[in-house]
Amino acid sequence: MVLTDEERKAKKREYSQRPEVKARAKARQQKPENKLKVRTKQASPENREREKEYRSRPEVKARQSKYHTSTEYKTRRKELRRRPENIARKKELDARPENIARKKETARKSRSRPEAKARAKAYQSRPEYKTKSKKLRDVQRMKVLQYYSKKLSKSNIPCCNCCGLNRHIHFLALDHIAGKKQMDSEPELIKLGYSSKMQQQVLIRWILENNFPKGFQILCHNCNNAKGFYGKCPMENKPH
Repeated sequence: MVLTDEERKAKKREYSQRPEVKARAKARQQKPENKLKVRTKQASPENREREKEYRSRPEVKARQSKYHTSTEYKTRRKELRRRPENIARKKELDARPENIARKKETARKSRSRPEAKARAKAYQSRPEYKTKSKKLRDVQRMKVLQYYSKKLSKSNIPCCNCCGLNRHIHFLALDHIAGKKQMDSEPELIKLGYSSKMQQQVLIRWILENNFPKGFQILCHNCNNAKGFYGKCPMENKPH
Protein backbone atom coordinates (compact mmCIF):
# COMPACT_ATOMS: atom_id res chain seq x y z
CA MET A 1 0.00 0.00 0.00
CA VAL A 2 1.48 3.32 -1.09
CA LEU A 3 0.84 6.24 1.24
CA THR A 4 0.39 9.80 0.08
CA ASP A 5 2.62 12.57 1.45
CA GLU A 6 -0.14 13.81 3.75
CA GLU A 7 -0.80 10.32 5.12
CA ARG A 8 2.92 9.77 5.67
CA LYS A 9 3.21 13.08 7.56
CA ALA A 10 0.15 12.29 9.67
CA LYS A 11 1.55 8.85 10.55
CA LYS A 12 4.90 10.39 11.47
CA ARG A 13 3.19 12.99 13.69
CA GLU A 14 1.13 10.30 15.40
CA TYR A 15 4.27 8.21 16.05
CA SER A 16 6.26 11.17 17.43
CA GLN A 17 3.46 11.98 19.93
CA ARG A 18 3.67 8.60 21.67
CA PRO A 19 4.90 8.92 25.31
CA GLU A 20 7.70 6.35 24.92
CA VAL A 21 8.95 8.03 21.71
CA LYS A 22 8.92 11.45 23.40
CA ALA A 23 10.83 10.03 26.39
CA ARG A 24 13.51 8.50 24.14
CA ALA A 25 13.86 11.73 22.15
CA LYS A 26 14.16 13.79 25.34
CA ALA A 27 16.83 11.44 26.73
CA ARG A 28 18.84 11.77 23.50
CA GLN A 29 18.56 15.56 23.55
CA GLN A 30 19.85 15.74 27.14
CA LYS A 31 23.14 14.06 26.29
CA PRO A 32 26.02 16.62 26.40
CA GLU A 33 27.42 15.55 23.00
CA ASN A 34 24.01 15.98 21.35
CA LYS A 35 23.45 19.36 22.98
CA LEU A 36 26.82 20.56 21.70
CA LYS A 37 26.10 19.17 18.25
CA VAL A 38 22.76 21.01 18.08
CA ARG A 39 24.26 24.31 19.29
CA THR A 40 27.11 24.06 16.77
CA LYS A 41 24.69 23.30 13.97
CA GLN A 42 22.33 26.12 14.91
CA ALA A 43 25.21 28.62 15.11
CA SER A 44 26.36 28.04 11.52
CA PRO A 45 25.70 31.02 9.17
CA GLU A 46 23.79 28.94 6.61
CA ASN A 47 21.42 27.55 9.26
CA ARG A 48 20.82 30.99 10.72
CA GLU A 49 20.04 32.35 7.26
CA ARG A 50 17.73 29.40 6.54
CA GLU A 51 15.96 29.88 9.89
CA LYS A 52 15.55 33.61 9.24
CA GLU A 53 14.10 32.96 5.77
CA TYR A 54 11.73 30.29 7.14
CA ARG A 55 10.42 32.52 9.96
CA SER A 56 9.79 35.38 7.52
CA ARG A 57 7.28 33.34 5.47
CA PRO A 58 3.69 34.69 5.82
CA GLU A 59 2.20 31.25 6.53
CA VAL A 60 4.80 30.58 9.26
CA LYS A 61 4.16 34.00 10.86
CA ALA A 62 0.42 33.37 10.79
CA ARG A 63 0.86 29.92 12.34
CA GLN A 64 3.14 31.27 15.09
CA SER A 65 0.77 34.16 15.82
CA LYS A 66 -2.18 31.78 16.14
CA TYR A 67 -0.23 29.45 18.45
CA HIS A 68 1.11 32.29 20.64
CA THR A 69 -2.45 33.51 21.30
CA SER A 70 -3.75 30.04 22.14
CA THR A 71 -4.69 28.98 25.69
CA GLU A 72 -2.37 25.96 25.39
CA TYR A 73 0.67 28.18 24.74
CA LYS A 74 -0.18 30.64 27.54
CA THR A 75 -0.72 27.81 30.03
CA ARG A 76 2.58 26.17 29.09
CA ARG A 77 4.49 29.47 29.35
CA LYS A 78 2.95 30.13 32.76
CA GLU A 79 3.89 26.64 33.98
CA LEU A 80 7.48 27.02 32.71
CA ARG A 81 7.91 30.42 34.38
CA ARG A 82 6.81 28.98 37.73
CA ARG A 83 9.41 26.20 37.79
CA PRO A 84 12.00 26.80 40.58
CA GLU A 85 14.97 26.29 38.24
CA ASN A 86 13.56 28.83 35.76
CA ILE A 87 12.83 31.38 38.51
CA ALA A 88 16.41 31.01 39.79
CA ARG A 89 17.79 31.26 36.24
CA LYS A 90 15.77 34.43 35.56
CA LYS A 91 17.00 36.05 38.78
CA GLU A 92 20.59 35.20 37.87
CA LEU A 93 20.18 36.65 34.37
CA ASP A 94 18.39 39.78 35.60
CA ALA A 95 21.22 40.47 38.06
CA ARG A 96 23.92 40.55 35.37
CA PRO A 97 25.23 44.12 34.79
CA GLU A 98 24.97 43.87 31.00
CA ASN A 99 21.31 42.76 31.22
CA ILE A 100 20.46 45.53 33.70
CA ALA A 101 22.05 48.10 31.36
CA ARG A 102 20.26 46.63 28.34
CA LYS A 103 16.90 46.67 30.15
CA LYS A 104 17.36 50.31 31.18
CA GLU A 105 18.35 51.31 27.64
CA THR A 106 15.35 49.49 26.14
CA ALA A 107 13.00 51.17 28.64
CA ARG A 108 14.56 54.58 27.92
CA LYS A 109 14.13 54.14 24.15
CA SER A 110 10.56 52.95 24.63
CA ARG A 111 9.66 55.95 26.81
CA SER A 112 11.31 58.40 24.39
CA ARG A 113 9.08 57.41 21.44
CA PRO A 114 6.55 60.19 20.57
CA GLU A 115 3.53 57.88 20.84
CA ALA A 116 4.72 56.58 24.25
CA LYS A 117 5.21 60.15 25.51
CA ALA A 118 1.74 61.14 24.29
CA ARG A 119 0.15 58.11 26.00
CA ALA A 120 2.02 58.79 29.26
CA LYS A 121 1.06 62.47 29.21
CA ALA A 122 -2.62 61.69 28.56
CA TYR A 123 -2.66 59.07 31.33
CA GLN A 124 -0.86 61.25 33.87
CA SER A 125 -3.23 64.16 33.24
CA ARG A 126 -6.23 62.15 34.47
CA PRO A 127 -7.59 63.38 37.84
CA GLU A 128 -7.77 59.82 39.22
CA TYR A 129 -4.10 59.23 38.34
CA LYS A 130 -3.02 62.45 40.10
CA THR A 131 -5.02 61.54 43.21
CA LYS A 132 -3.71 57.97 43.28
CA SER A 133 -0.13 59.11 42.60
CA LYS A 134 -0.22 61.68 45.43
CA LYS A 135 -1.59 59.11 47.90
CA LEU A 136 1.15 56.64 46.93
CA ARG A 137 3.89 59.29 47.31
CA ASP A 138 2.55 60.27 50.74
CA VAL A 139 2.45 56.63 51.90
CA GLN A 140 6.00 55.95 50.66
CA ARG A 141 7.34 59.14 52.25
CA MET A 142 5.66 58.31 55.57
CA LYS A 143 7.24 54.83 55.62
CA VAL A 144 10.72 56.35 55.19
CA LEU A 145 10.09 59.03 57.84
CA GLN A 146 8.82 56.46 60.33
CA TYR A 147 11.64 53.98 59.74
CA TYR A 148 14.57 56.38 60.19
CA SER A 149 12.86 58.18 63.09
CA LYS A 150 12.36 54.85 64.85
CA LYS A 151 15.87 53.63 63.99
CA LEU A 152 17.88 56.76 64.87
CA SER A 153 15.64 58.90 67.09
CA LYS A 154 13.92 56.00 68.90
CA SER A 155 10.58 57.69 68.19
CA ASN A 156 7.35 56.10 66.98
CA ILE A 157 6.36 59.48 65.57
CA PRO A 158 8.38 60.91 62.62
CA CYS A 159 10.69 63.56 64.04
CA CYS A 160 13.87 65.55 63.41
CA ASN A 161 16.97 63.65 64.49
CA CYS A 162 18.61 66.95 65.47
CA CYS A 163 16.09 69.05 67.41
CA GLY A 164 13.28 66.49 67.83
CA LEU A 165 10.58 68.48 65.99
CA ASN A 166 7.59 66.17 65.42
CA ARG A 167 4.58 68.50 65.22
CA HIS A 168 4.71 69.19 61.46
CA ILE A 169 5.22 66.15 59.20
CA HIS A 170 5.48 68.30 56.07
CA PHE A 171 8.33 70.27 57.65
CA LEU A 172 10.54 67.15 57.81
CA ALA A 173 13.06 66.16 55.14
CA LEU A 174 15.26 63.21 54.24
CA ASP A 175 18.91 64.09 54.90
CA HIS A 176 22.12 62.49 53.58
CA ILE A 177 24.25 62.13 56.72
CA ALA A 178 27.66 62.19 54.98
CA GLY A 179 26.55 64.68 52.31
CA LYS A 180 24.61 64.14 49.10
CA LYS A 181 27.55 64.04 46.67
CA GLN A 182 30.00 62.49 49.15
CA MET A 183 27.75 59.40 49.31
CA ASP A 184 28.43 58.81 45.59
CA SER A 185 31.78 57.32 46.62
CA GLU A 186 30.46 54.85 49.21
CA PRO A 187 30.91 51.30 47.75
CA GLU A 188 27.88 49.75 49.50
CA LEU A 189 25.52 52.41 48.14
CA ILE A 190 27.07 52.36 44.66
CA LYS A 191 26.52 48.59 44.55
CA LEU A 192 22.81 49.21 45.24
CA GLY A 193 22.61 51.81 42.46
CA TYR A 194 22.67 55.03 44.52
CA SER A 195 23.25 58.34 42.74
CA SER A 196 23.26 61.91 44.08
CA LYS A 197 21.31 62.89 40.94
CA MET A 198 18.18 61.11 42.20
CA GLN A 199 15.20 63.38 42.76
CA GLN A 200 13.45 63.20 46.15
CA GLN A 201 10.65 60.80 45.19
CA VAL A 202 12.98 58.60 43.14
CA LEU A 203 15.32 58.43 46.15
CA ILE A 204 12.44 57.45 48.45
CA ARG A 205 11.43 54.62 46.10
CA TRP A 206 15.07 53.50 45.88
CA ILE A 207 15.32 53.42 49.70
CA LEU A 208 12.17 51.28 49.95
CA GLU A 209 13.34 48.91 47.21
CA ASN A 210 16.72 48.45 48.93
CA ASN A 211 15.34 47.84 52.43
CA PHE A 212 16.28 51.18 54.05
CA PRO A 213 20.08 51.36 53.63
CA LYS A 214 22.26 53.20 56.15
CA GLY A 215 23.42 56.76 55.52
CA PHE A 216 20.15 58.69 55.85
CA GLN A 217 18.33 60.49 58.64
CA ILE A 218 15.27 62.69 59.13
CA LEU A 219 15.81 66.42 59.78
CA CYS A 220 13.46 69.37 59.84
CA HIS A 221 14.09 71.97 57.12
CA ASN A 222 15.66 74.39 59.62
CA CYS A 223 18.23 71.87 60.88
CA ASN A 224 18.83 70.58 57.35
CA ASN A 225 19.59 74.08 56.02
CA ALA A 226 21.73 74.94 59.05
CA LYS A 227 23.75 71.76 58.57
CA GLY A 228 24.27 72.73 54.90
CA PHE A 229 25.44 76.25 55.80
CA TYR A 230 27.53 75.60 58.92
CA GLY A 231 28.38 71.90 58.71
CA LYS A 232 26.59 71.38 62.03
CA CYS A 233 23.22 72.59 63.24
CA PRO A 234 23.34 74.93 66.30
CA MET A 235 19.97 73.50 67.40
CA GLU A 236 21.35 69.96 67.82
CA ASN A 237 19.81 68.29 70.88
CA LYS A 238 17.97 71.55 71.71
CA PRO A 239 14.17 71.25 71.47
CA HIS A 240 12.19 73.99 69.70
